[in-house]
Amino acid sequence: MDRAKTATGVKLASWLPMRALSGWSVKDLNGDLSAGITLAAIAIPEQMATARLGGFAPQIGFFTFVAGSVAFALLGANRQLSAGADSTITPLFAGGLALIATSGSPHYLALAAMLALMAGLLVALSGVFRLGWIADLLSVPVTTGFLAGISVHIIVSQLPSLLGLPAESGETVRRVGEIAANIHLTNPWSLAIGLGVFAIVFAAGQVSARIPAALIGMVLATLGVVALDLRNRGVEVLG
Repeated sequence: MDRAKTATGVKLASWLPMRALSGWSVKDLNGDLSAGITLAAIAIPEQMATARLGGFAPQIGFFTFVAGSVAFALLGANRQLSAGADSTITPLFAGGLALIATSGSPHYLALAAMLALMAGLLVALSGVFRLGWIADLLSVPVTTGFLAGISVHIIVSQLPSLLGLPAESGETVRRVGEIAANIHLTNPWSLAIGLGVFAIVFAAGQVSARIPAALIGMVLATLGVVALDLRNRGVEVLG
């Protein structure tokens, strides 16, 4: 009987808010602040870029990251994990929503919010019913093909921004054709900024994973846009 009560108490405790902070003390504050600043420097630019993958304004990526982090801090069980938008799932959302709504429209945003709630509910139910074993049934070719398809979708969806071309919508093959037909309209300044940031992120990753490459690339690109007045040279900016 005592064992049953103990087991029940442990299960109930696992659902308590802010349980990830159990055992935390003031002496952990300096380390947590340093880790938080480092995480923000890396995650915020990545979350803003992920929002673009889904057809949303970059600001939405920032607000989503903040909301997700606060919610996970209150309800999460692991102090080492961070919460935010995932770049592999976001293109799937965008591909499905693009079939029934125009990207960026109010209807699109409303459907995206509903889809996010539905996905969250399914994940929560999967955790309650311990359905993680389903992942063991997935073969390596399936996951490899899935990731390869996502990569192609991301590349095609972001090429217009990289080349300074109008954004295209529709099926992937048709979008590739539209990009190829307009390749002569490429903005060299947009291409230079994009390739420069890519080079910084790639080079930093080869040196050390601790380098906030995304933040460095974003800062240098911003300075370049201001110093060279690239906004008046056809480079699209957020503001």
